[in-house]
Amino acid sequence: MKHWLAAFRLKTLPLALGAIILGSKLHELAFDFNVFLFAALTAIFLQILSNLANDYGDYIKGTDKHRKDRQLAGGNITPQAMKIAIVLFGLMALTSGIYLLTISFGDQWTYWFQFLGLGLASIAAAVMYTVGKKAYGYNGLGDVFVFVFFGLIGVVGTSFLFKQDIQASYWLPAIAYGSVCVGVLNVNNIRDLDKDVLTNKITLASKMGKDGAISYQMALLSVAFLGFLGHHFLEGYVSLAPLGVLVLGYLHITRLQVADSAVDYNQQLKFLSLGSLVVVILFLLKLFY
Repeated sequence: MKHWLAAFRLKTLPLALGAIILGSKLHELAFDFNVFLFAALTAIFLQILSNLANDYGDYIKGTDKHRKDRQLAGGNITPQAMKIAIVLFGLMALTSGIYLLTISFGDQWTYWFQFLGLGLASIAAAVMYTVGKKAYGYNGLGDVFVFVFFGLIGVVGTSFLFKQDIQASYWLPAIAYGSVCVGVLNVNNIRDLDKDVLTNKITLASKMGKDGAISYQMALLSVAFLGFLGHHFLEGYVSLAPLGVLVLGYLHITRLQVADSAVDYNQQLKFLSLGSLVVVILFLLKLFY
């Protein structure tokens, strides 16, 4: 069981949950616990699906043959068992998502089928990050997909489940959160930079080098700060989220600049992932109008 828990990469789940919590806050007056619960479950299933598929795809391509902490490369889980788990979590995400649409939209079939399409696209994106001949994670597009699915769709899409209304200001925290999530991926790519170059895996980090990737990380966190701050300005209230991003960013970047081992980078992955959830919680706490 411990090998499966390791394959699930539970430390990445705060990223998935953060988008749901943030989106729920945007329509807090229309909050429905059942909608929130199944949105969270669907996001968790999708995140685990993505992690399992990532493990499988990298194993098949030989990218992770040096990483014994990965369950396939380490021989702890067989490829056949991993494929079964991928199918299982794909079905769980689909089932949970369909029930979510039912309780959110009822007989509003236009919205129902539009979001079903987004759900199927999310499942495909979760799998195709490293699986298949056209895996987008190997072609420098991982950042774009993470930004869209964790940020724009994850946050604004969740808010739409509660109330079928989208304000222009909602896109700003979605952009902010998506930028933080891309930052988590960027740390992962900085850690694997040398190995990715050797295996011809194209990421922005492998193209920019470590120094360029760290500058990119600073830019991402700056966008996150401005996104949260801009939303508060438009909505006329203040929370500690922008300050949280500043503190998180300062601590993270100073440590990232001196990181020189996989252990250091993994610590920053965990720090930024958990930090993103802290920022979301700070966003929930309005100080004053």
